[in-house]
Amino acid sequence: MIAVPERVPARGLEPDRLIWHLPVGDAVEDFQAIACSDEEGIVMPAGERTVPLHTDVPGQSWCPQYLTRAQAAP
Repeated sequence: MIAVPERVPARGLEPDRLIWHLPVGDAVEDFQAIACSDEEGIVMPAGERTVPLHTDVPGQSWCPQYLTRAQAAP
C-alpha cells in the first residue's frame, strides 16, 4: 500500500509513533490530503512509501479508520 506517515509525538521518555495514512491526490504547498478525513491531512509530509497492510514494525501502525475499512473490504 502507498502511504504517508504522520509523526505523533510521545509524552515522557516513550518514542514517537508513526501512523500511516492513505494519501489522496498530490501534496499541495506542503499539505497532503488523506483518505480517512475530508478536513485533516498531513502538514509537511514525508515522501510516500510502500507499507504492508499488516505492518509489524514497533511504533508504527495504520490509522484506525483506514484499517477498519480495508479489513471490511471483500
